[in-house]
Amino acid sequence: MSFDVQARYELMCRASQLVTAQDGNALAIAEQLTALHKLIQQDLSALARSGSPDNFADILRNFGLELERFREFCEFPDLAQKVVVGFGGAFSAGKSSLINTVLGKKRLVAEVDPTTSLPTYLLHGVQEEITALNLFQRRVSLSHDEFLSLTHDEKENYGSQIGTLLRSAFVSDPDFAWRNLALLDTPGYSKPESKDWNERTDEQVARAQLNSAQFVVWVVAIDNGTISEDDLNFLASLRVDIPRLVVLTRADKKTPEDVLEVVKAVRQTLGDRALPVLDVIAVSARKKQDFPIEPFLAWLSQWNTVPLALTFAKNFKREFTAYARFIEAEQRVAYLRLNRINRILAMADLPDLRSDAEDLQHVAQAELEQLQVLADELHSLRQVFFKRLKVIGDVVGIPMPEPEEIDLLDMQGVDLLAFLQAERETQGKKEEDYSRYWRPLSVLETPSHVAELLRRTVNVSSVQCLLP
Repeated sequence: MSFDVQARYELMCRASQLVTAQDGNALAIAEQLTALHKLIQQDLSALARSGSPDNFADILRNFGLELERFREFCEFPDLAQKVVVGFGGAFSAGKSSLINTVLGKKRLVAEVDPTTSLPTYLLHGVQEEITALNLFQRRVSLSHDEFLSLTHDEKENYGSQIGTLLRSAFVSDPDFAWRNLALLDTPGYSKPESKDWNERTDEQVARAQLNSAQFVVWVVAIDNGTISEDDLNFLASLRVDIPRLVVLTRADKKTPEDVLEVVKAVRQTLGDRALPVLDVIAVSARKKQDFPIEPFLAWLSQWNTVPLALTFAKNFKREFTAYARFIEAEQRVAYLRLNRINRILAMADLPDLRSDAEDLQHVAQAELEQLQVLADELHSLRQVFFKRLKVIGDVVGIPMPEPEEIDLLDMQGVDLLAFLQAERETQGKKEEDYSRYWRPLSVLETPSHVAELLRRTVNVSSVQCLLP
């Protein structure tokens, strides 16, 4: 196959550029992002040498992946104002084909090998534009043909692997119908049978991308007639508070009757695994009259109206909290050990026994002091991290306040009122009569009186009467 060698060489030069011109704000953001990266990769790693949980490697990796995602939002501020819908699934599940069908045009290359597949955001823009971020966090402009050339056979066709130099791509389209959405096409999480498979696109990368999305569309090829065990395990590893929609692609491979059976079976399997989903939809790009895309489009239109809810700050806080919980657990163990030693010391009469116990007491006290230093340093490091994060967020328009730990709780599906009432019953306490709180409403004349009563009774009395 003939091609323009000079054009390919120029594309490779652009994709590997290390330095680009940046304005003042961009330079300030870049400096802050570099400081955040150093704080995690160097300072937090150094702290871990004094004590860290067994899964510290996972914590460090999660920080790195989330920082990379945050950097994408900083480079493309428009993205920060969009509700991100992440498309996930196994290798060759049909994610790109589904997005192309939704858009009504070929914007993505279908069946892209994960060696060169780029996580790609598609969103509305005033003009058609494709921009990528390279490995050095520099913006690279791509033509439509250049973007579509980054396929699994790039090496065979061009003798190059430019896709490996790029981290993510952003496709702006004035015809994009959902002004408040950004569709994120993620690389397949599963490992293809290829010697060229690249670790940069393994399941950890896909998981980090989807865990930062506000909604997840999980794509399953209907060919096998079921949802795979690997898919189920991956879905179970995602944050449970992210609503998921399952889309079965290539429905034309089955008869309409068989498709209904597969949809039913997938719903049953997901229910048996306690993996709640919004719906299971079967679609086909070839037989749209039999398996229309409209039900899926209705979900996109609905999501286009929901409020924006970025999760970067929460995801960062989760990793700090995981480390802090480890220190707290170690402190509890150390306190118990010291208390036991103190009891032995109190009852020891023999000089040798007392001497040994005092030595152990000093060791236990030193361990507690070291753990407290570790906790204080982690707290200080976390404060610096979120301070820098907020500075960046203020510049690019992404609110980044440090969340409280209670904000990390997943209360989806939890009936707190029923839980408190059940707790009262276990203690033999009768249900409170609420009528005395609401009866005065019948004689109130102004909204301010109602507001005051609600403030005093709902926020205080109605809750307190449920508590033990």
